[in-house]
Amino acid sequence: MQESNNLDKLAKLLKNKKLIVALQRPSYSYNKVYNGKIKYEKSAGGVHLLFDALLKKTGGTMIARSSGNADKLIIDKENSLKIPPKKGDYKLKLIFLKKKEVENFYYGFANQTLWPLCHNVFVKPIFHQSWWDTYLQVNQKFAQSILEEIKEKNDFKNTVIWVNDYHLALLPKFLKEKNKELKVGVFWHIPWPTYEIFRICPWRKELLEGLLSSDFIAFHRSYHVANFIQCATRDLGVITDSEPTLIIFKDLKTKIGNLPAGIDYEEIKSQMRKKVSKKIIKKDFGFDYKKLILSVDRIDYTKGIIERLNIIDFFFQKYPQYIEEVTFLMIGAPSRTHIPAYKKLSHEINDLVEKINWRYSTSNWQPIHFINQTIDRKKIISYYQLADICFVTPLDDGMNLVAKEYVIACNPKNGMLILSQFAGAAKDLTEAILINPYEVEKSADALTYTLNMPSSEKLKRNKIMKSKIKENDIFKWAYEFLKNLV
Repeated sequence: MQESNNLDKLAKLLKNKKLIVALQRPSYSYNKVYNGKIKYEKSAGGVHLLFDALLKKTGGTMIARSSGNADKLIIDKENSLKIPPKKGDYKLKLIFLKKKEVENFYYGFANQTLWPLCHNVFVKPIFHQSWWDTYLQVNQKFAQSILEEIKEKNDFKNTVIWVNDYHLALLPKFLKEKNKELKVGVFWHIPWPTYEIFRICPWRKELLEGLLSSDFIAFHRSYHVANFIQCATRDLGVITDSEPTLIIFKDLKTKIGNLPAGIDYEEIKSQMRKKVSKKIIKKDFGFDYKKLILSVDRIDYTKGIIERLNIIDFFFQKYPQYIEEVTFLMIGAPSRTHIPAYKKLSHEINDLVEKINWRYSTSNWQPIHFINQTIDRKKIISYYQLADICFVTPLDDGMNLVAKEYVIACNPKNGMLILSQFAGAAKDLTEAILINPYEVEKSADALTYTLNMPSSEKLKRNKIMKSKIKENDIFKWAYEFLKNLV
């Protein structure tokens, strides 16, 4: 099996090495429920699924900030515990932040400064000195926590540290300042902006210097690499070499590459039901349907949710024959609800859903069912199996793993992916129906085209896409990343 081969390669690669993964949010959190008992929750989202699967297979340590109100009740004296619950495949070490630190670090600098700065979605980033100061301090706390895990001096050269994403851009510098023998790699999951956008950030040089203390930096796509190199060249005057791609800054050499993330193909297959029935939708959401369009997102302005709703609106306006024939199930997990831009987005989504439903509903049918909550992963996979179309419309996205999950789980003769050309996954899944979500009428036409696509064509397209995803799974992605550090 492809998964076994890649796992064997990973195990061999990491032999006699200590792997530490540093990320903002842990894969598991613990909370008190109404009866006083403690219940664990597995984090939603593709990135957490990736690292949980990787560490369960390879062992190691995850270091993340605490996110559960009962975390302190179940940790040991080193702020650690074994997870997943009852199995204990790997170690989770938690960092506890004060509310003000979380506000400034996560809700502030990470998600109101860096997130909009890096996504080309016309949301203005906000720059506050206090947010930056806290971002720096939290990155230092992560560095200290990691260094505590390295018990012996000789362990520095045998430790590999995978730093995940934009929350921890300064971490490589703080680690290397303590010991240059550490091997540090950063995977930057979100897009990297052009210099014309990046140059407005007051702390752009500090961010670049932090990242360029790494031994390896990876992005999903080659144009993100090109943007990063342009920013480093114009702001820091670095030297670059193209074979392989290197950035030389001061006395450090950093490899740069693009590695599109895979997913755990076999894990999704194992979660699929042998038989699925439309009755699942009726039971879970209370409606029947003839043809089902599905979307699954976090509620985020980068996901193109407003644009998607405008397309649905135009679709029913232009093609009224689909009224009562096609139903759109839109599942949106709440996200970053403390941030004003997200509150505004939620109101806009609710208003637009209400208007579209008012415009087209009949006595026994409504076009859109909006489920604004996090739903169990197994259920989501069963919905993938039932959906005639999965509608994925980000305005800018590093990868988008929902698209890949759907391709694995869908009925290959009946299901088809409609995917924004601005998703990183569009570079791999070229057999999907690719759209520009800003082009409302053409996207509505694409819905009609897909609904009428012959089963033979769907089967052909899905077979190619499934093969690509299976071959380039999470373990191959992890291997390609880690081999640059070992």
